[in-house]
Amino acid sequence: MRKLLYASILLLTCIQARAQENRGTLIPAKIFQRTLMVGGSVSGSYKQINISSSGEPISGHRQQFDLDAKIGYFVLSDVALGMKGTVYHYKEEMDDQIPTQATNILVGPFARYYLDNGFYGEASAAVGVNNRPNSTKTDLAEFKGGVGYAIFINPKVAIEPAVMFSYYQEKRPTEGNRKVTEWGPSVNIGLQVYLFRERKFQLSSR
Repeated sequence: MRKLLYASILLLTCIQARAQENRGTLIPAKIFQRTLMVGGSVSGSYKQINISSSGEPISGHRQQFDLDAKIGYFVLSDVALGMKGTVYHYKEEMDDQIPTQATNILVGPFARYYLDNGFYGEASAAVGVNNRPNSTKTDLAEFKGGVGYAIFINPKVAIEPAVMFSYYQEKRPTEGNRKVTEWGPSVNIGLQVYLFRERKFQLSSR
């Protein structure tokens, strides 16, 4: 009986030592400070478009596919700040106009916050230029926000489905000061790699 008690105490001590390891991973689904996040996502969306100008307003819709790449740093546990770049291709159909297609690039900062259950919130802002064929370049801006869930397939790699809502703005001064605005949801699927230095727990002798 005494041997069983001693064995139980030893086992609990080992488990406690293991639990105190700061591996920079989930406890559960919690990301530690000083972790580096590298990855990206793909998404598809269908958005409504409104164009305001000196003439009659024009409306339509856009089918869009995005490819994001991002790098972030956890300045605090569960809180990441970083930069992301987005390449997106779209097909735009406006009232009484020929459909157009283009591929654009935007760059800007993002922020994330994780909950202990694995859900996270993300917000981002980005600027870029439009390179539509046979058209002058125009200034772009986009703001996104939404929620996702981190599914860790191992301590450092996670698959992250998310639902985002975006607001997009494009100014076209050469077209009678037209202003294009878009809004709508998108479904994302991402793959993130979390890089951290493992910290091993050491028993100190007194």
